[in-house]
Amino acid sequence: MQIKIRPLETKDAYTSVNWRNIPEIWAQTGSAPNKKVTIEDELEWIKKVTADKTSRRFAIIVDDMYVGNVYLTDIKDGVAEYHIFIGDKNYWGKGVAREASKQIIEFGISNLRLKAIELGVQETNAAAFHLYKSLGFNKTGMDGRFTRMRLDLI
Repeated sequence: MQIKIRPLETKDAYTSVNWRNIPEIWAQTGSAPNKKVTIEDELEWIKKVTADKTSRRFAIIVDDMYVGNVYLTDIKDGVAEYHIFIGDKNYWGKGVAREASKQIIEFGISNLRLKAIELGVQETNAAAFHLYKSLGFNKTGMDGRFTRMRLDLI
């Protein structure tokens, strides 16, 4: 299985719009849609977020198939917020998130010169919590129902 990340593209909307309307995918995140997402909504969202200079958003590609997204957002003063989701449930539990995470962390170090990456995770999302701990993230506190974690890069 070849896993790589590449910048998010407008054409990705035609796949990702389907993921936006599957509640199971968003159950563990803080960003579940509050309405049915249309292709027009998704195209507008991709246009907006790819123009945002304070974030870097990537598609996760497995063997030439688009299966999810990984982001660094709110980039400021050498620190970024990390987000990931695998939209194609056929790729859950297969190491895709781990490899994509390693690649975006390396991007953050090499291209953005980040000092740290932070994230929020629900501890009930055991797979994600374990992944982040194994990548070196440490708990820093709580923010509502989310455990805050940080990976210091220098």
